[in-house]
Amino acid sequence: MMRNLIALMISLCGIVMTPAWAGQFKEIGELEVHYNTLSTTFLTPDIAKQYDITRSGYRGLVNIAVLDTMQLGKPAIAAKVQGQVKNLVGNSRELDFTEIREGDAIYYIATFAADDEETYQFQIDLNAAGNRSASFNYNYTFYVDTP
Repeated sequence: MMRNLIALMISLCGIVMTPAWAGQFKEIGELEVHYNTLSTTFLTPDIAKQYDITRSGYRGLVNIAVLDTMQLGKPAIAAKVQGQVKNLVGNSRELDFTEIREGDAIYYIATFAADDEETYQFQIDLNAAGNRSASFNYNYTFYVDTP
């Protein structure tokens, strides 16, 4: 279940739903975009298999969720999510996001090949329901984690 994936990601990253989680989102217009990046080795073998994700110390996972701040309770909303990951020497790759729905939750995940101690620049573009667009960048330094 996706809740297992998200719960695992949150617990392994030391993130809880408190102000510490606040550092993992951007408010863009009427949207609140939550994002997280980590090694796929943080996923259990069962979760990785369920979502067809290769577990490797050299694979990263990007997770995006889009919330509508104009609606009561800020529900998750559907969006077309696209992105690129680029290393510091400029090698760029497209991120291929997959939509996952579980109950009221909607997530977009993509994996990418990564090298140890490499800093990656992410460019995320999305178009949410109601023709609301958002773009943002963030950096993430990847450290190889072997199980």
